[in-house]
Amino acid sequence: MGAVARLTWLRSGVLVVALGACAPVVAAPPGYFVDSTQAAADRPRHQVASDGDFTLSILRSYDSPLTKRLLGIAEATYPPREVLIDRAITRGTEIGSDSARTSLWWCEGLGVSRVPYAVTAGALDFYTKLTEQFRRHNFWGAWDHNLFWTQLVYEATIAPRAEYYAQGKMFPGVFVVEMKLAWGFDDGTFVPESFAHRIVILAPDGTVLEVQGDGETVEKAYLSVHRGIGYVSRLFR
Repeated sequence: MGAVARLTWLRSGVLVVALGACAPVVAAPPGYFVDSTQAAADRPRHQVASDGDFTLSILRSYDSPLTKRLLGIAEATYPPREVLIDRAITRGTEIGSDSARTSLWWCEGLGVSRVPYAVTAGALDFYTKLTEQFRRHNFWGAWDHNLFWTQLVYEATIAPRAEYYAQGKMFPGVFVVEMKLAWGFDDGTFVPESFAHRIVILAPDGTVLEVQGDGETVEKAYLSVHRGIGYVSRLFR
């Protein structure tokens, strides 16, 4: 599994451990679905909040109404719900009551500690809402974490390709969407960070042909610079 390139926003810290997230599934459209409401939603091209301790940077790159529409479809494409539920049961992870009657993009974690299984509009909305709440000093979703900062970075691009090779197949005349999402926070003891990367191949009519990267999220954890002197602990997952 190729590691997702580290984004430059990471705060300084001592690396404790690198963790693999939910195991990847075979990237293929069967079982995947598009949330039509999310696909049709008008989302900002750019959204940046760089002041203070709770920041976000959302950058979408497209150059036409068609590429904007296709990017929206890629963001609204979700993995099979049963796959994520089964993964959570097998791993014994908690996914929260808000997993009911919603398009799943995670199979592990509550609130600020939630880990993305797939980069989707739902994932981005979740972390964006947390950030906006924290900026208003409303720490619902932080649970028992005493947060010093959080940071959300999202980048999405779309480009036409005369030919594109993936999973041993050639896709002619397609659009390729690449999405990267990074989320991290400092709770005074550890600095957990998640890096998710996704590629979606679409036909010009919006048909999703292939999805890659789901389940390959990279997790890392650092010692917080705010740790109390003499405090010793080990991180277990």
